[in-house]
Amino acid sequence: MPRAKIADAVCDGDPRNCELLAVLEEHHAQRCAEVGINGDEATVNAMAVGLVIEVWRNSPVENMHAGKRGPSDAAMFAESTALHVEAVKALTASDLSYGLLDFEQHLLDRARPWAGTGGRTLGDLGRGFLGEYRKHVKSRTNALMGLVRHTCVDEPLRAYLVNRAVASGRDHKGMPGWSVIVERIGILLADPDHPAWRDPGRGAVALAEMPPQAPPIDELAAALLAEPASIPVDVLEWLSDHLIFCAAPPYSPFAWKE
Repeated sequence: MPRAKIADAVCDGDPRNCELLAVLEEHHAQRCAEVGINGDEATVNAMAVGLVIEVWRNSPVENMHAGKRGPSDAAMFAESTALHVEAVKALTASDLSYGLLDFEQHLLDRARPWAGTGGRTLGDLGRGFLGEYRKHVKSRTNALMGLVRHTCVDEPLRAYLVNRAVASGRDHKGMPGWSVIVERIGILLADPDHPAWRDPGRGAVALAEMPPQAPPIDELAAALLAEPASIPVDVLEWLSDHLIFCAAPPYSPFAWKE
């Protein structure tokens, strides 16, 4: 396949990024086909996954997560899925640059409760890392706003963020692969002896430790597909402890049939 041609007109963006964007645009359709991204809605959802990864997930928030005061595994999962909703809003705003700035403001709000934390805020969770976190969020937002200005490809942010999602989040909420993960969680809950459980008896232990407020399997699956952050914190913690690891490749040692 020939390399995508950079537009003859002078690009409005940083010329150092033109070659990168041309390569990403060249392979965009193939990358989408690999993971089943098809249509405008699926593309925006994938872009939102990429935006959350780029600006929030791969950041000093990981250092917060590792600290004593930081968000738990369940909170990281819940907050990332809640942020996906905000990322979609940002990417569908009438002015994309203003949408990105609104997303930045949302991420930096120290008084906003994070999903899955029982009401704790960035100010509570990020002590010792707030300066680094703010610097990262603003830096990555500015970089993305710089990409928006490029005219060397038709949709520079689409090419960049979809690639980011496919590379680092192909099984995240918002990607076509997420429904497969949710289906596998249902399979595991229905069969405590399924070979995908990491250790013999692990399935029985998981079911025995299921919180009383956990909904039936079909309702839990519906919540995971639609709004994981709405699931009670205790249930999210239980899912993180027992199920997400087993259900989501490449973490499961079991060879799931695609």
